[in-house]
Amino acid sequence: MEKERKNIDIKTKFSWKIKWILAALLLVLWSSSFSYAQENDSLQQENRYEKIDFKKMNSYIVFDEFENVRQNTVKYRNSIFEMTRQLFTKDDRFWFHEFDDICEEANNLLEWIENEENCQWILNNLIRHLEYDISVEKNVECRKALTKILSIVKDKKNILNWVVNDPLELLKQNLRVWDIILINKKNSPFDIWTKALKIYDDKYLTDFTHVLIFIWFDEDWNILVRHSTTATEKLHRIGVENTRLDSYIFDLDRSGAEWYDLIVLRPDASILQSLLELSEDKLGSWYDNLSALRQWLWLPNTFNNKYNCVELVTQSIKFDETKKVYYWDEWDYSFSWQLQRNIENIYIEDLKNEIQRLRSDAFPANILESSLFTNVYLTTINKK
Repeated sequence: MEKERKNIDIKTKFSWKIKWILAALLLVLWSSSFSYAQENDSLQQENRYEKIDFKKMNSYIVFDEFENVRQNTVKYRNSIFEMTRQLFTKDDRFWFHEFDDICEEANNLLEWIENEENCQWILNNLIRHLEYDISVEKNVECRKALTKILSIVKDKKNILNWVVNDPLELLKQNLRVWDIILINKKNSPFDIWTKALKIYDDKYLTDFTHVLIFIWFDEDWNILVRHSTTATEKLHRIGVENTRLDSYIFDLDRSGAEWYDLIVLRPDASILQSLLELSEDKLGSWYDNLSALRQWLWLPNTFNNKYNCVELVTQSIKFDETKKVYYWDEWDYSFSWQLQRNIENIYIEDLKNEIQRLRSDAFPANILESSLFTNVYLTTINKK
């Protein structure tokens, strides 16, 4: 009897051991399954981000195709008769309406991001991808379209960081010292010179008519710019000055414009120092009224120590030799290092040629086309 009781106790203990082992195995399997599910959710989230390719949006593809056709027919639209007709036609190009469909689709793609815990990381990666796309895009209008998308992503990031949702405040978040600001303004009175500049070449959907250099913020966080203008703060003189951007935009005695389209361009590091020093040396110089007209008539630049807004930039840049960065040892003569050195020398030579070519230009579009400047941000500021 006692022997049978011992056998029963042994069997009971053994069965409980089996149950504990099975429970432990089930717990391990459940935890690994839960971990896999979490990892799978994380991968799905990453894949969701990786699937965002703004260049593959239907609206961007259509815009790209339209631009190819438009560029191929530009010579027919630049006839003297067409230019004369446009001179007396109302100009309603503003607010970058050509990008409306692109903006709508881009915003739809970004709807889910603000609810994600790592939304800032996702937005930063999207910004890097777009900056690369802009750097390799050859078509100016397509670069502007990608810059508009980049601006949407940057604005979303800044608004999520509690930046005020105001165009001028958001513009401040995207400026660095010596950035170039190109402006397209819609004048309420008829401005024959601005109108003539806009219809000179129908190659671009938005024709920028003024150029400013961002120099710093004042003590009240106002944007300070340097430019050459016919409407300085000292009204008895026209020429190169430092002023506040809001003064230039909003003061009625300086501008009759109702709104401003703006694009921010970032200069190549090799010309930053010269842009700082040489443009400052030109403060107080007279405005050049004839330089744009001379370029219009295919006449050479006279370099007369007078500057319009574009010449203030183009004649204040030269290559900075200290910005040459070599990735090799001067005693290393291996093939790979020599190849790298040859590539950089070619790049530096191209930069110098581009600087020399740009020195004679007097139209804002010339800066927009140049490889010395990279598109950074695009916005519209309403005067009212």
